[in-house]
Amino acid sequence: MAEVLRKFGRYFLLDLIAQGGMAEIYRARMASRDGAGRLIVIKRIQAGYGTNSEFLQMFKSEIKVTMGFNHPNIVQLYDFGDEQEQPYIAMEFVDGKNLRQFLQRFSELKQTFPVDLAAFIIEQAASGLHYAHAYRDKITGEPVNIIHRDISPQNVLISYEGSVKIIDFGIAKANSNSETTRAGVIKGKPSYLSPEQINGDPLDCRCDLFALGTVLWELLTGKKLFSGENDLAVLKLIESSSSHVKPPSTLNPQVPQSLDTIVMRTLSRNREKRFQTAEELQRALHKFLYSFNPDFNPRDLSYYAKDLFKNEIVEDRKLIQRLNDKVEVLLAVDDPVSSPLGIASGGKKKDDTTTVVDSRGAQPANQQLFDAGSIANLEIDTQSARPGNGFQSPRPSAPSAKPNRSRSISRAHPVPLDGGSPNKGMMFAAAAAALVGVIFFGKDFGLPVPDFFAGETKLILKGDAKHVVIAVNGQKLSVNMLPATIHNVTPGAQFKVSITGEGGTWEKSISVAQGQTSEEQVVLKPDSASTSGHSPASIGKSLFLKLNVIPGTAGALVQLNGKPIDPENASISVELDRPQELTIARPGFKPYRQDFTLDSRTLGSRRDYEMEIRLDPVKFGLLTIRTTPSADAQIMMDGKPWERKTPIENEKFPVGTYNIRLHNDALGMEKTVTVTIQDGKSTIESVRLAIKD
Repeated sequence: MAEVLRKFGRYFLLDLIAQGGMAEIYRARMASRDGAGRLIVIKRIQAGYGTNSEFLQMFKSEIKVTMGFNHPNIVQLYDFGDEQEQPYIAMEFVDGKNLRQFLQRFSELKQTFPVDLAAFIIEQAASGLHYAHAYRDKITGEPVNIIHRDISPQNVLISYEGSVKIIDFGIAKANSNSETTRAGVIKGKPSYLSPEQINGDPLDCRCDLFALGTVLWELLTGKKLFSGENDLAVLKLIESSSSHVKPPSTLNPQVPQSLDTIVMRTLSRNREKRFQTAEELQRALHKFLYSFNPDFNPRDLSYYAKDLFKNEIVEDRKLIQRLNDKVEVLLAVDDPVSSPLGIASGGKKKDDTTTVVDSRGAQPANQQLFDAGSIANLEIDTQSARPGNGFQSPRPSAPSAKPNRSRSISRAHPVPLDGGSPNKGMMFAAAAAALVGVIFFGKDFGLPVPDFFAGETKLILKGDAKHVVIAVNGQKLSVNMLPATIHNVTPGAQFKVSITGEGGTWEKSISVAQGQTSEEQVVLKPDSASTSGHSPASIGKSLFLKLNVIPGTAGALVQLNGKPIDPENASISVELDRPQELTIARPGFKPYRQDFTLDSRTLGSRRDYEMEIRLDPVKFGLLTIRTTPSADAQIMMDGKPWERKTPIENEKFPVGTYNIRLHNDALGMEKTVTVTIQDGKSTIESVRLAIKD
């Protein structure tokens, strides 16, 4: 993916996901300071192609066809418009891979796709297709008669959470389309066309079923069904599909005869002999799936996806965090009111103060602009940043005579210098904007970058550690790594600094003289809680294990190798390459036990690892939540939020009553619902979100 970082109307483009002949697809977010809550996808026509009438018609057709869709197995369209003379669509971002990438990964591993997962994926895709095929106009109620015409592995996405989504209705045929396919023109990928598409016959939804059957055949065999030296050779194979197509079991003996029958019926050359609707296919696959594997759980797809692409997931998370950090800085530069120089926000009271911690301190002269972590605006709660607590209100100080080349900036929010006068405030904002330019880009043009904190009283905590908690006088700071700098320390005041991390703890009482900079070297010392009884010599071969227990550990006895772990902070240092035994006993849930070994070869240089554990309740029901539009669901369990994305389908939940906050930050919509889960029963909620007040 190519980094972009560019504003596009009310969106901010992060990176380029894909690029076709005339369209570009970007990962993006809202271009506002609070717009990082959800990633979206922007699909836009490339500059200069907006005048191509045929392509523009296809683009508009995709909007017209999918604008009203709301189904868990179809990617949702949020918005559309024209920006910088480039038509665009804003749609749901699916954090995962497409089926072609899954097939490639299984091929690399020399493994075949699990039969139950293949059946489940196509069942879900068939459910989405049936919704599209049966879709009716929201105003008139008339059938729209949508046909996708481009079903292929590339257009079926699998999220890491196990959701199956159909994408790309760009060449879909519907009653509302104003264009008709010219004679002799075939639309769709050659290897996934139906015989009637090749023959130029009138099309109906059954051509999509043939394509879906082709995809299922390929999942089960790991090979392409219709493959030739050129497109013409491929089309001839499809024409002779009656003799060419063989049951999947001839290549994969794990495929049972009952599934062979379903596949061969779907791939019948005579469409009258196929399943007549996608719902018929979906029902047949559903019945097969649970007769073939009665214990199948839809969550199994998520486990497979996360395991197959675990390295990509880690790297992509790092990339997104890095890109988002850059966006926040760029938005701050673009908005003087909330810029890193600290022009006061109208939302603050005049006597409010905020002390800011820069998590990195001074950077080397060759530090790259926007390097991850080089600019971190980390605030302490305003009530704790009072004189007497070891801090004082931030105030401008004279620039140092010696220029500081550091690109690391700390942000403060002082009160307006003039008490809030608009004219002076605007002048100060303009000056601040100019200084922002000098700070961020001055070094690139040979300009000296002033040190705004020269002569102030401050404390520098030296060290090299991530995932730490720093507290001053018991107040936690919003910083999670060393080195860190605490600015605006009250001269002469005694305050206590404590730091806790995966390597242990550090604590000291400190005071700093007026105008001085005090430096403290932080070395975390292991204690019994952080080392689980291991000797200091073993810490270098350890990893910080974090247990994400669902639905939580309230009242539970959590033990690793027979030694208790604090259930409120289920994290512990674990030795690599040594067998471990984890047990969890919680009232109302079945006892949990897992034997595992953290492999140093697999984990490499990682210093922490999160293990997700789902406790199986003794009494439970099934919860399904579908929302319009899709949303983040925040469910309070044991007083702690547990977050999922909708749709939530048949998720096991302990018996009880839950408040669920559903929110779509990209569209500014939310709603809170209360659901009661009963033993052995299914609870289904269909929720339409409302605009936030």
